[in-house]
Amino acid sequence: MVTNSTKSIRQITEDSPLETDVQAVLERLAAISPTPAVPILTVTLDWRPEGTHPGSAPPDDGEPELKRSQRRNAPQPETDTVRRPARVVLDQELKRLVDAHGPRGDIFESVRADVERISRYLDQELDPSAHGVVIVACSAQGMFEAVPLALPVATSIKLGALPALSELARVEDDYPTYAVLLADQHDATLSFVTHATTHERVELQSTDYPRRQQQGGWSQRRFQARAEERVEAFARDIAEETRKALDGLRVDMLILAGDEVITSALDASFHQTVKDRIIGTLRLDIRTGEPELLEATLPVAAQAAREREAASVQRLRDAIGAGEYGAGGAEDVLAALQAGQVENLVMADDFQGMGWADFAFPVYGVGDRPATHPLGGDCADIVAVNLREALTYLALTTGAKIDIIHSAAPVPGDEPESDAERDLVESRLPPASALDELGGVGAVLRFSMDQE
Repeated sequence: MVTNSTKSIRQITEDSPLETDVQAVLERLAAISPTPAVPILTVTLDWRPEGTHPGSAPPDDGEPELKRSQRRNAPQPETDTVRRPARVVLDQELKRLVDAHGPRGDIFESVRADVERISRYLDQELDPSAHGVVIVACSAQGMFEAVPLALPVATSIKLGALPALSELARVEDDYPTYAVLLADQHDATLSFVTHATTHERVELQSTDYPRRQQQGGWSQRRFQARAEERVEAFARDIAEETRKALDGLRVDMLILAGDEVITSALDASFHQTVKDRIIGTLRLDIRTGEPELLEATLPVAAQAAREREAASVQRLRDAIGAGEYGAGGAEDVLAALQAGQVENLVMADDFQGMGWADFAFPVYGVGDRPATHPLGGDCADIVAVNLREALTYLALTTGAKIDIIHSAAPVPGDEPESDAERDLVESRLPPASALDELGGVGAVLRFSMDQE
């Protein structure tokens, strides 16, 4: 009987220049008070360059590609920003904003200072490995927060009383943390991936027992039996460490990768609570590097996200059908958010609309600014707001969970490679179509107004 099958267990925390705790960033930014007098500038950028080598020219033949830390400290070519299409769009839009609010005034001075600070950050501070970045700035309020990401985000520039957080909320919802267990009969690595960045790892290494010996060795049958015992014992150790790590980090998605021998042994060793979290099994070599591991596992996690979205929309439809615990359409959802009723905001990724707000009360509404104040206040205090951003802001400030429902199938940033995939992009996914029937947005409620 094998008693010591595992030689070592190591826990490793990766330092990353890219943001992985997006939820904490969202909560922090949502705590910013609305500023109707001097608006907040929110910039989201798809910071991928033309080509496949972020932040640097392709390496010469025979030269190894730089690691992330090396790329971060390496001097960047002068043409780097020119090769990023988002930078061209950004410069044009920021110039338009400055010109529109000039040549003087508080808004002009704040936006102009924000533009200078953003340019300095992009040119000198942003890590070259970032594929996306979200910046929230308001010089008049002493505010500047930059969020570098491993994932691309849609390029947009918005100026308003509220920080525009819907795109960052989409990233948080689309790419929750998942775990990848890559193992063979001798080694195992459990990696935790958040927003396409590996930040935690648990590494296990088995013993070499039983060793083959040239003289006086065991028979082949006995040797094989002991080897199988060692694999089974190693699988039990892996299974237990996996269970503890998943529970400790509260991760509910696991992708299993490895050869058939170890995956079969693990399947027999996993606790049922771990089995329930497996969303896919892949055949990968233990020597698979991080880029290849992410490339193989991100689509699996994305498919699981689409399945969760379908379940979320169905739950919403059931709640509305029950009559008291669901709301559909922007007006009813906005009212429920203001009442603190919303447990889960469900919104299509292409939902758009305009509304209004008086932050002094506060009160929000849908559509054009009203001719008379609904609460008897001064109509001059009512400002136009982007309804998508207002719903996101209210959900964050009231502790509601946000589910962003994809309208098209591929993961953002992927280009269709065939006519079939192109047709799929142009068609609308069933959960999004079902949500369209409710006005593109809905909410599952914590309580009904009758209960309150």
